[in-house]
Amino acid sequence: MPTPLKAEKSLPVAPDAAVAAFADPDYLNGRLAAAGGTDPKIVTQERSGDELTLVTEQAIPAGVLPSVVSSLLPGDVQITRTEKWAPDGSGGYRADFDVTIKNAPASLKGTMTLTPAGSGSTLTVDGQATVPIPFLGGKIEGVIVEQVGKLLAVEEKYAAEQLPK
Repeated sequence: MPTPLKAEKSLPVAPDAAVAAFADPDYLNGRLAAAGGTDPKIVTQERSGDELTLVTEQAIPAGVLPSVVSSLLPGDVQITRTEKWAPDGSGGYRADFDVTIKNAPASLKGTMTLTPAGSGSTLTVDGQATVPIPFLGGKIEGVIVEQVGKLLAVEEKYAAEQLPK
């Protein structure tokens, strides 16, 4: 059974400014670097009108992974993250997101919303981690959700430091 991921983070800028930052290669490269991992890269950063598609890749070193994960995936774990942002019609933005792990039967999918909140915005993440492996799947899903929660906290801190207030 999939494990839910729910998170809410604050950004110091309005939704339009946040999405504009996501479209800036310098900002996105900095966000990837702040997240850690190895070999971070922007695969796609494409703006078409009000819509923005982001695809990033990076590896998580095997040495920092919990043993339940590293025992199943030898070597560094390659992660691909896709976000497709579009206006939601009420002053905010909505994105479908998908995180895949190369050579692993694991995924994380869901939605993110950016809504106005005072002079900034609130990023809400609602997703599900799925690992269809009997007995171990739920444990690995829990690790994925925990690690993504930590990643979102790092990204929130990076936004607070880098985006104008």
